[in-house]
Amino acid sequence: MKQPTPPRVPGASFFLNIGAMAGSRVLSVFAQVLVLPIIARYLTIADFGAVALAMSIVVFAQLLSDCGLGRSLVRQSEVVPEEWDSVFWLLAGLGSLLSLSLFLTAPLWEALFDFPGLSGLVQALSVIPLMQSLSAVSNAALERDERFVWLGGLRTLAVILSLAAAIGLAIAGAGAWCLIIQQIVLFATLALGAAIASPYRPRLRLEPAWLTGHLRFARDTVGTSLVFTLQRQAPVMMLGYAVGAAPLGLFSMALRLLRLPELGLSGPASQVVFVRMARQASDPAAIGALYIAALRLLALVILPGMFCLAGFAPDLIPLLLTDRWGDVALVFALAAPAFALEASTSMAGMAFYAAGQTTLRLRMATERAILQIVCVAIAVPFGINVVAVVLSLFAVAYTPRLWWYTGRATPFSQREALAAVVWPTIVGVLAWLVSALLIAPAVAQDAILLLFAAFGTAMLTWGLAALPQLVALRRAVALLRTG
Repeated sequence: MKQPTPPRVPGASFFLNIGAMAGSRVLSVFAQVLVLPIIARYLTIADFGAVALAMSIVVFAQLLSDCGLGRSLVRQSEVVPEEWDSVFWLLAGLGSLLSLSLFLTAPLWEALFDFPGLSGLVQALSVIPLMQSLSAVSNAALERDERFVWLGGLRTLAVILSLAAAIGLAIAGAGAWCLIIQQIVLFATLALGAAIASPYRPRLRLEPAWLTGHLRFARDTVGTSLVFTLQRQAPVMMLGYAVGAAPLGLFSMALRLLRLPELGLSGPASQVVFVRMARQASDPAAIGALYIAALRLLALVILPGMFCLAGFAPDLIPLLLTDRWGDVALVFALAAPAFALEASTSMAGMAFYAAGQTTLRLRMATERAILQIVCVAIAVPFGINVVAVVLSLFAVAYTPRLWWYTGRATPFSQREALAAVVWPTIVGVLAWLVSALLIAPAVAQDAILLLFAAFGTAMLTWGLAALPQLVALRRAVALLRTG
């Protein structure tokens, strides 16, 4: 029986919520940037390759552990205790099954990839899907009440504890296991903290009637997540099979750096923006306007910054990670356009969800994954640098198609979307060329000057990218603040 919906916790303002979530991610990204040079000195390149391959296997179970049901609960206009309990116990059973399956099949993955020691790494990581399943409903309750400040603080604590464990184990000579334990500590802290802070407490009841609508939502959501994950993990798995541990280790280190904008900004921002979009579910045009506003801000921050880093990467990466990781710089620079563009446009996924167009998003994701996997498969025999180039070319070529699909779910001006991306890209590419050809070579011999030059160039590039679109940026900020 439905009960009156308790009043939502007003929470902080939109940008305080964004600040809390993004701040925690930025702090975690900053912590990883500081810690990664330490760990990189104690681990071999092959260690990073082994962990990357193990995580690429486990990540499929991780995305199934929630099935999108937590987000489906957030979309509900009323809180029904029986409904929330039914979802909790369904996920608890699913998480148990996923973790057990990973543990039992780990030896098969080791045999398939001919990667000694892979089985133990996968078995240790198999506990993560269960922890995520058990915490999904608690997290949904916190998000629904807009307690993003708490979620941000919890994430910060989890990152600090997990990185401390990784450093200690790396120095102690644990090798690849320091990264495995890091992941376990991270997810265990997040699960425990969510359980303590959440107002939700499960009761032992499972009523299938309350699951029907959520399962329909989950069908498309899980399908989309599987397809996107396959698209993202295919290069790692194909390279692991074709080129071995050392080249895969270089590629995986580049991926760690390339995904920092997603982890630090677009990921946490999407959690907050989705809540605003979901409240406009009956007005697709309003969802489209929110997407353009988010796209404009993300593109301004991410695109120029990534291109600047690409210009300084050949000197910065050996400085931070030691010379043996120098080959990572070229992979990073070649793939930077792909990851910058995808992080900037990623809010399209939230627009699909808010508009209830999950089937359309699944269709788009499937098309995109098939095309990219075919392109990457052709590039794999030529090495990691060619794969990086193909990823960037594909991202640029597919973006208009992504917007075409998004426009079918929620109307928006593709001209505005293009304008939001083009100018920051032009300024960023110019900064990349100037940095790589003039600035970096002039200061490469002095580490302090190199860091100051990179920071100063990024600041100048951001200013030049923002200046011609100040009016549009103010409108975007105002729209996101009011929802």
